[in-house]
Amino acid sequence: MAESSGNLARRALKRAARDEEESEDERLLNLFRNRAELKKAFSDLQKSLRLAEEKLASQEAATRRAEERFQAIEQLLAQPGTGYTALVYFQLRALWRACHERLQAISDDLRGRFEERQTREALMRFNQDKQRQLAALDQQLAQAKDEVEERLQRRNALRKELEGAQQPWAYFRRRRLNEQLARRRGELEASRLRLTELQDRRAAVNAEPPPEFDGLDVAAKREINVTLIAAAQELYLYFSTDELARKARDANLNTVQEMHYGSEDDCKLLIGKVRAALGSLGSHVPEPAKLEERVKLLAQQVQFRSERETVPMAVSVARIDMSAAAGLRRVPLEVNVLSDEYWDLYEVFIP
Repeated sequence: MAESSGNLARRALKRAARDEEESEDERLLNLFRNRAELKKAFSDLQKSLRLAEEKLASQEAATRRAEERFQAIEQLLAQPGTGYTALVYFQLRALWRACHERLQAISDDLRGRFEERQTREALMRFNQDKQRQLAALDQQLAQAKDEVEERLQRRNALRKELEGAQQPWAYFRRRRLNEQLARRRGELEASRLRLTELQDRRAAVNAEPPPEFDGLDVAAKREINVTLIAAAQELYLYFSTDELARKARDANLNTVQEMHYGSEDDCKLLIGKVRAALGSLGSHVPEPAKLEERVKLLAQQVQFRSERETVPMAVSVARIDMSAAAGLRRVPLEVNVLSDEYWDLYEVFIP
């Protein structure tokens, strides 16, 4: 008995030692796991810090460049010989932005119109298709209901006949009628099941929501983009007097230090012309009639690189055709508003 108790005590001690060892192993494992997590978190913090430092350095460099530009502009404006040049430069850039905003307004308006029209057409097609499906289902439902009614009458007739054949000598007749009645019940159940399925299908079709608009199709995008090219050409022609369109593009591409517009009187005269041009730019420019005529003309000329492209190749719109005046055909202008990106045309396209 004492020996058995001793064995139990030794086993208990061994088990306790083993449990303590396992507990120690688990603590070590948790320690290493926590250490790995801390190292990963520290590495992530270091990476975030480096990114923040790079972003700060980039922002500081941009700030310095902006300050340098601002100081350069201050110096230009402070000098009589270059102050008016800077005024002309920023007036021309304002003209460029105004034309870009006009194209953006045209783009937004056309996109809205086409989206509304295509949404309406898609909804109309959806409703027409739904009505066709419902009409077909209604016809099938009518047939299914007639079939159920017919088979119900047949079953009831057999039931009535069976009720009248309860005499002992009508045993074989009752057996035949029971077999027929079982078939009639099966046929009736099948008809009712089909009727229920058709009703469920009709309810599902009727409850189906209209599809969400998934974007303009390629044809619509092409039509919008060709219209925008036509509008850009009309804006170029509208501001071709005194080469304001070309000068606005040069001002958009170059720095103010690179530009020169002549003497103070020349600059004042040009400022007046640019202001007058800006004042004349409104929703009526380009003129709708001229724009429509140019769109038709471009539609015959534009070429696309592939069936999926929505912006035509620049080579296909390399010139601005001039409308005939007084019976004379005017020479086209060798100006490509697409390749030269007049008025930041690519930014307003529908891709």
